[in-house]
Amino acid sequence: MRKAIAVCVGVLLCLSAALASEEAPDFHKKWMKESGDMMGNLRKGIEVEQSALKIGAIYKEVETFWAKRNSDVGVKACKDAQATAAELAAAARAGNKEGVAANGKLLGASCKSCHDTHREKVSETEYRIK
Repeated sequence: MRKAIAVCVGVLLCLSAALASEEAPDFHKKWMKESGDMMGNLRKGIEVEQSALKIGAIYKEVETFWAKRNSDVGVKACKDAQATAAELAAAARAGNKEGVAANGKLLGASCKSCHDTHREKVSETEYRIK
């Protein structure tokens, strides 16, 4: 009897974990791909101002996504990313390499805070929203 109960509890825990995460909608995958590409540009020093502005625009959209899901972490990360992207673009426009580097790190931290809360690794190449 105990073994049967333990098996049932285990199955329920696995099922609840599986149901807690979801496949990201295609538009969300597109945002993450684009922002990843723009972050790559920033790391390489390619089109820094334009890439930062694009990231800011992307995270305005992503903010709406997380607001509809009532995620304070997601919304805050998106607002932080937008503000930091604007600062990064301004630093790039002014030729301020230190400002670009500092804001690049802050931008990465904004992404990480949301990923730590809402990103579940399924395989080496796949992630789900949790």
